[in-house]
Amino acid sequence: MTAIISYSGRNRLSGADRIASPPDERATAFATFFAYGGRYTMTGNKITHHVEVASVENWVKTDLVRTIKLEGDRMTLITPPLSVGGRMQTTELVWERLH
Repeated sequence: MTAIISYSGRNRLSGADRIASPPDERATAFATFFAYGGRYTMTGNKITHHVEVASVENWVKTDLVRTIKLEGDRMTLITPPLSVGGRMQTTELVWERLH
């Protein structure tokens, strides 16, 4: 599986070279976008992502557990409480099947 999450309203870097862009711009870009991928397993209403590659290196070789909620054509993944920007929060990601 692969997850790519981007915040809305992200700013463009001032230059084409992402490495040579100013550090504050790169920090904001990093803080507002993340991705990870790897195998997964499902048990009951839980899915565990076994992270093999990630934009946040600390996640590599870890397991990210999510609760799954199915309602009709919607599937929701719910994180456990996590620290985001120094605040504890739960995040829900909703997919809906289109016909």
